[in-house]
Amino acid sequence: MFRGRCHRHGAQYGPCSCGLGRVSRLVEPVILSLLARGEARYGYEIIEQANRRALTDSEIDAGVVYRTLRTLEEAGCVVSEWRRGAGGPDRRMYEITDVGREHLRDWLTVLDRHAKAVQDFVASNRNT
Repeated sequence: MFRGRCHRHGAQYGPCSCGLGRVSRLVEPVILSLLARGEARYGYEIIEQANRRALTDSEIDAGVVYRTLRTLEEAGCVVSEWRRGAGGPDRRMYEITDVGREHLRDWLTVLDRHAKAVQDFVASNRNT
């Protein structure tokens, strides 16, 4: 990306994080939040909603979502099972666990702390 020329958002959007590198780790709290609120349950739905609520301007890659779901499941934060789709193919449905809810609370603490640090950073560099 060249300054002011984002391939996804266009020059009129202004600076964005698309060209600032991947922040795939921030997909984890978004997925946990979606599951905790009951806003998404299966892969495609999670991908669609995660891109609406992303903590970055960059589009979230489907592979990152599925890898994150696998990691969260291995850690006991989510559970999944195959269920028959309503008139369509079977779907792997995901649910957050109590461990996942606790992990989301930890993420919120960390993100709140980082949000304050980012605000301080921006404020201290406004006039440079």
